Amino acid sequence: MTEHELRARIQDIPDPCSLATGVPLGIGEMGLIQSVACTEGKVTVRLHITSPMCMMAAYFMREIEQRLTGQEGVASVHVEFDQELQWTPGDIQPEARERLAAKRITMLGGRLLSRDAAKPERVTG
Repeated sequence: MTEHELRARIQDIPDPCSLATGVPLGIGEMGLIQSVACTEGKVTVRLHITSPMCMMAAYFMREIEQRLTGQEGVASVHVEFDQELQWTPGDIQPEARERLAAKRITMLGGRLLSRDAAKPERVTG
């Protein structure tokens, strides 16, 4: 499988924190997927976490392993987590930020969305 195909299989894994806000987002929309690599059938997925208090690491690991294990060309799956907390709300895809803003959610993972990032753009015409 290509990196694109692997990403496609995991990008819509729901982020439980976004589910709790009433604006369900996948880990792809949240910008949590840092990298996906496949070398000789060994897949490594590196994820960002939104907070040092994130309790969802085991959930993400299980979901990723379940979706990728057994796929053609995948011999093993390893999930790593970014311990430097490099994720910021700016990593959320613009369309997803607009959905959050429409619900007036300005904080996610303990981090404040900037006014500009949280505010949907107005379309005039």
